[in-house]
Amino acid sequence: MALAPNALRALDRLGVYDRLSREGYNYEQFQFVSSRNLSRIGTVLNGSQSKYGYKALRISRGVVRQTLLDVLQEQHIEIQYEAKCVKIEETDHHTVVATFADGHAEEADLLIGTDGIHSRARNYIDASSIPTWSGQMGVGGSLPKSKLGSQAQAIHMPCMVLGKLNSFAFMPCNYSGDRVGCFATIESEERTREEWNRLQTDKDALQGYMKSHHEHEQWPEIVHRASENVDKDTLSLWPYYRVPKLNSWTSESGRVVVIGDAAHAMPPTGGQGAAMAFEDAITLADTLTRMDSKPSDLQRLLNSWQTVRQNRIEKILAFTARSGDSRKASPSTLQQIFKEWAMWAYFLWKGEDSGLSWIYDYDTKAFARECKN
Repeated sequence: MALAPNALRALDRLGVYDRLSREGYNYEQFQFVSSRNLSRIGTVLNGSQSKYGYKALRISRGVVRQTLLDVLQEQHIEIQYEAKCVKIEETDHHTVVATFADGHAEEADLLIGTDGIHSRARNYIDASSIPTWSGQMGVGGSLPKSKLGSQAQAIHMPCMVLGKLNSFAFMPCNYSGDRVGCFATIESEERTREEWNRLQTDKDALQGYMKSHHEHEQWPEIVHRASENVDKDTLSLWPYYRVPKLNSWTSESGRVVVIGDAAHAMPPTGGQGAAMAFEDAITLADTLTRMDSKPSDLQRLLNSWQTVRQNRIEKILAFTARSGDSRKASPSTLQQIFKEWAMWAYFLWKGEDSGLSWIYDYDTKAFARECKN
């Protein structure tokens, strides 16, 4: 996963940024290049120590997850695994009861659903909010940089190679940069959850997708080498789904709340999915610290929090959609060239920060100060 400065600023508030920055690849510039000749289309400043206070960080999702779990353990916060929630009920004495598949139930003042795109908590709030297929999926893994051949030294990394049919990205994924993550964004038909799960575990099929989608047009040698030499056990799959806009992220009482992908799942094409979940969680925590014992106060505070967050999420989703559209297939080489020139002109017009400062400058502390006013 790639974490932009706004995500890292949020993680710094949790005291884990220093640990994570030593486990991943720190970088500032991200380049877009053409599959036709590896010429540069444009450069995006994904992070900047001088401008934002943080470089961007490419790091394994598993490392981030384990680091956050370590912090919970250090704080003596109990975690229960293999606990599948099957039912949510609100009581007449202002509590929530969650019942799990093994029959046991938990009762609390508040239930916060962070259970992803197929969220049961979101289904409780609005059963009509069903995830919709975006038409794209990501397939990728990693390999030693030495297996990418001489072109690996000739192009800037991280970068995205834009082809006529799809895109292919290269992002160093360890601190030294000698191991490189590679992934392709591919147009695909939708599958059932069971079919996605089967494909996720079929490493030969995943590598087959990487190979087959890059052999029917002229791709540079580095893409062919990556598809051939990617370590199979690292291959993974990301179906890109969207969640229809929820009118409310809370139940009517405010006792059930959804955040992150459960509230506003977005494809990873904007690199902001995890960042928005971090921002949601921290700003919600800041909001709850200001609550008194009256149920009406909870509703008032959550409504204020939700309004501010939804405004930002709506803009982030629009940015993510535009980024995803730039990776879709072009019907012809001429249209591919036109798209490249249009992107080149856009980057030239927007300047060094590519118009992304409003995303990367964001600080959850500012949200807390606004709430106090």
